Amino acid sequence: MRSVRLISYALLALMTLSLVTGAVLWHQGYRVYAVRTGSMSPTYPAGALVVDGPAPTQLPPAGKVVTFRAGMSMVTHRVVGHTVGGVTTQGDANRTPDAWTVPLTGMAGQVKTGVDRAGYALVFLQQPTGVPSLALLGVAMVLAWSLFFPSGARTPASQLD
Repeated sequence: MRSVRLISYALLALMTLSLVTGAVLWHQGYRVYAVRTGSMSPTYPAGALVVDGPAPTQLPPAGKVVTFRAGMSMVTHRVVGHTVGGVTTQGDANRTPDAWTVPLTGMAGQVKTGVDRAGYALVFLQQPTGVPSLALLGVAMVLAWSLFFPSGARTPASQLD
């Protein structure tokens, strides 16, 4: 029983530390995005998760990967050139540069790193049933654990007197 309690406290501490770390990074301008298309393959294939640092304060040099808003969605492409109005971008898998110019104010961030296939988890958690299904899975695991590994014989309250 004592080991279960220690494990519970350790998991709670780990979850709290993760939430606090995430909140601090969010406040500093770090964001995560799921790559939904193959335009950045093979660097960041569809399903990858990219971690962006804060938005740049000056135009990034050619070769940097940036995330910016294009219409209603976020796009992550590589900077291939500079113009008077901003930067020209292109996906690694695309043959031609994008038709638009991204101004400095339109950039959401610079990509710091990426994790293959981790974007699928982010997309799952963004669904209306994502987080509730994980909570339900946790409850089911606790119930299954207590069913298969009972904590021992319990003394009825009437016998404690």
